[in-house]
Amino acid sequence: MYDDQQKEDLYGLTEIEKIQAEIARDLELADSIQLPSPPAPVHRQAWRMPAPPPSYYPIPQKNKVPWVKRLITVCVICTLGTATFGFAFGAASAWMTQRGRETVHQPAPEQPTDNSVITARYAFDIIPEGAVATLADMIDLVSPSVVSITTLTDPETFRSNFPPPPRRNGTGVIFGEDEERILIVTIHNVVSRGDRVFVRFACGASVLAQPFAHDMDINISVIAVRKDDLAEHGITSVVLASFGDSSLMRMGETVIALGNARGEGISVTRGIISTEEQFVQVPRGNGRTLDVHLIQTDASINYGDSGGPLLNARGEVIGIIDASLTFADSNTLVEGIGHSISSNTVQPLLYQLINRLRPGIGIEGWDLSAARAYELGIPDIGVHVDRVMPGRSADLAGMQADDIITAFNGEPVLDFDSLRAIIAQLRPGDVVEVRVLRDGAAVELELTLQAMVFDTF
Repeated sequence: MYDDQQKEDLYGLTEIEKIQAEIARDLELADSIQLPSPPAPVHRQAWRMPAPPPSYYPIPQKNKVPWVKRLITVCVICTLGTATFGFAFGAASAWMTQRGRETVHQPAPEQPTDNSVITARYAFDIIPEGAVATLADMIDLVSPSVVSITTLTDPETFRSNFPPPPRRNGTGVIFGEDEERILIVTIHNVVSRGDRVFVRFACGASVLAQPFAHDMDINISVIAVRKDDLAEHGITSVVLASFGDSSLMRMGETVIALGNARGEGISVTRGIISTEEQFVQVPRGNGRTLDVHLIQTDASINYGDSGGPLLNARGEVIGIIDASLTFADSNTLVEGIGHSISSNTVQPLLYQLINRLRPGIGIEGWDLSAARAYELGIPDIGVHVDRVMPGRSADLAGMQADDIITAFNGEPVLDFDSLRAIIAQLRPGDVVEVRVLRDGAAVELELTLQAMVFDTF
């Protein structure tokens, strides 16, 4: 195998040096071998066997190195790289284990306030490969932004034939704050006409809430809890929910519903997007309907879940659950159908409400009925004023109950929806002319729009 000169050259060398010398010799022999030229390519006939596209059929390159040389090279690389590979593998394993124990969500910077209540907003980051994160991990972080709501009402205070129940349960989502309060969004039906509204936080403490603003058409209400009251109950930190883009949700994507089901505390159900965001005509009382952007899901929706969040896989709120929409038609049995008001509808509304940009005139009313129009001898168009809120724009302008609004800011008022649309184009502080029918006579009123603010639920 070796001649005398080669044996003499190898004498006295270490084992590694001998291996290196043998590799060098084999490489010299390999370079001296003349490989035959590759065969000429065979031209296919296009009509019989068309060549596949390059992206689907990469042509393999022939290796001109003999198998002996390749075998020896691989052995050396494996021998010399064992220690390095072992170190790298151990380090990678340790990193992955550590990442698995840590959360993959990072909170926004904490914002200390004068009354020692700290707020944080969590974002669900993309999970790095190898990290361990489960659905339970995500819920642990976002669930503190979800609260249980209990509304207490004394039915004797209402003269209506349909007084609200003495006790109602619902859910809310903490979404914002100012210097003195944290703000919670819920469904208006949960807190409407309530005497007292209590908010129960994740720690179990129940705190009295205050009215802030609401929109009865979209059925969204904002309530507030003072930070001083939180501190008195030992609550020093709260989590604010993050909103996502509901228009990006596709049919079949996984969603999570959180709610105060049956008033027994926050629970979670899982489902998929059954129908993407779409306009749905929903009833709004007194024969009125309104087109609202809704998301349909097969996640279980139960009594008490109204006002809770529908979350995407990142833990972002893409809808506010409204259980009343699912059971609005008592004559139709439904199964596996739940609805939520899309976040792309709720977010702009919340921005207007909390920044006092949404104008209102301070009345409760409905479309003029045909029977009432017949009594007055007028066409059945306009808005019948049922109640005028004290101290609001309509009250200051001299509007009264039983007035019929027929024109607003120079535009005819056909029904409540048209009045709402006209007001939505204006801003607080605008001065408008309003024409009403009172006792069969037309009355002109000058009204200054105020921000939509409510002192009661």
